[in-house]
Amino acid sequence: MLRTAVTMTPPVPVVIIVEYSTVKQAVIAMGLGVVDFVIRPIDANDLRAAIDHALERKRMLSPVSASFVKETGFGELLGVSRSMQTVYDQIRRAAPFRSTVFITGESGTGKELVAGAIHSLSPVSSGPFIAVNCSALPRDLVESMFFGHEKGSFTGATRNRQGFFESADNGTLFLDEVGDLSMRAQTKLLRVLEEQKVRRLGAIRALDVNVRVVAASNTNLPDAIRDGRFREDLFYRLNVIPIVVPPLRARKADIPLLVRVFADRFAEQNGVAHIEIPEYCLELMAEYDWPGNVRELKNVAERLVIRASDGASEINIDVVAEIMPNSGVPSGLSLERDREFGQRTLEEHERKLILDTLVYTGGNRTHAAEILGISLRTLQRKLKQYAADE
Repeated sequence: MLRTAVTMTPPVPVVIIVEYSTVKQAVIAMGLGVVDFVIRPIDANDLRAAIDHALERKRMLSPVSASFVKETGFGELLGVSRSMQTVYDQIRRAAPFRSTVFITGESGTGKELVAGAIHSLSPVSSGPFIAVNCSALPRDLVESMFFGHEKGSFTGATRNRQGFFESADNGTLFLDEVGDLSMRAQTKLLRVLEEQKVRRLGAIRALDVNVRVVAASNTNLPDAIRDGRFREDLFYRLNVIPIVVPPLRARKADIPLLVRVFADRFAEQNGVAHIEIPEYCLELMAEYDWPGNVRELKNVAERLVIRASDGASEINIDVVAEIMPNSGVPSGLSLERDREFGQRTLEEHERKLILDTLVYTGGNRTHAAEILGISLRTLQRKLKQYAADE
């Protein structure tokens, strides 16, 4: 039954329960493809952890289809991990209200996509969605670009101009990197948020605006407040509904899905053949920390497609190591991990299990022997044998 389960498509993750003293059964089973095992007497926490591990592995390695992406995504956001499910729930709760939303997260995590999802579910979804990168605005033109200006209000103002707030009327204004605004601009922004009115530069009359503001920052604004670089009252006005977007390293279950989806999209956009990325490559990529987050992952997926279309017969560890030189992925390994795993002997599996258990117990041999169901003397004999084999 086990051999049948592990060869099914889509793969069925298997967790087995073994007796306390029959470690060899677990070793053999893991050689056949079992995801995890639990030793009797059963501890509920261990069993729950093993099941969670199995389900996460299934999500990581499930085939990607249009329907799968639709079911596991949220607009342009993609993810099956628990942390992303939390983000989706926060988006759903925030969307119906006009309250300001403050999104935090590292660069490249998809904060603008979160803002877009909030807008698409909000009562003003039929209105405009205006995204502004505050760090890219020329400092001497910030007020004009935010609030607009009247003809002749300053040198070069040759005609009337709407600002971002007027352009986003009856819609959503997304202010990315809001912490980079000058103190003067922050003061005017606070007034607009409180009054829902804007006054163009050089204008006498203020205009009513109905704008839902979503702000974001990848810097720590409480630190900026302490340093005198950000207004505390503006922070509290923006931070009514906080949403934290997790970095990619905190949602590793999403990495295989994202690699596959972005690779498929890039291949389709460029009219090149779909590429197959082996599961063991996806697993290794999932172990990388991705300091550039989703933006970096998209870059890698694009390069994989280009590399495959440039003559690589298959995507393997050598190709991944070439494209991701700083990832720690070892080079010179072109055999698939599952093929290599299947060629291990029972003794090799047993050795790995014993050494992994010692790592888990922090080197405590007595505890490790108890977990493994063998005597301390047997454990010491095997470790002595491993040392002699080195």
